[in-house]
Amino acid sequence: MREHMGRAAKPTLITLALSAAAVLGYVAYRFTLDRAPAVDSPPVVETPARDLPDELPDFSLANLDGEQQSIRSWPGRPLIINFWATWCGPCRKEIPMLLEFQDANPGLTVVGIAVNTLDEARPFVEEMGIDYPILIGRTEAVTAAASFGVEFYALPFTIFTDGAGRTLGVRTGELHQEQLEHFAAVVADLEAGRLSVDAARARIAGVM
Repeated sequence: MREHMGRAAKPTLITLALSAAAVLGYVAYRFTLDRAPAVDSPPVVETPARDLPDELPDFSLANLDGEQQSIRSWPGRPLIINFWATWCGPCRKEIPMLLEFQDANPGLTVVGIAVNTLDEARPFVEEMGIDYPILIGRTEAVTAAASFGVEFYALPFTIFTDGAGRTLGVRTGELHQEQLEHFAAVVADLEAGRLSVDAARARIAGVM
């Protein structure tokens, strides 16, 4: 009887061990895939504007309809290209500010790039009432961010361009209202001929 019970217990122990291994493996996988920066201490690092390419790189990502769309789809418009993710606390915090800024500055365009899947991003966009253009891609968005030639290691990550598609500056970390207003003022001076492109880049680098 005792021998029979021992034989019956072995498959059960093996099953429990395999189940535990599977759970631990999944947890490790999710941690590697979806780990997010701490909400209360987002990294903020100034990156020199000279590290950026002179012109906006040409890449395409899926839009909310699942169709590929180029980042150059808004010619003639200064852009605020904001990389974010649904799990990123600072990203969620700055989105309402970006919405207000877009409404107050119709001559500029905010383009949000979600480092998520379409299924993750679409309900979040609806929940937040985001009405500026959104492009989406998990690994594809990371590759797109890397195409700007600066170290991309944290979200939010924002690129600023003028209406001619020239890159003017970069920000890693949460944006603030005064930085957006400074960008709008620099673009206005650049378009009016009061600033050169190099001077505009220097002014933006000074506050980002």
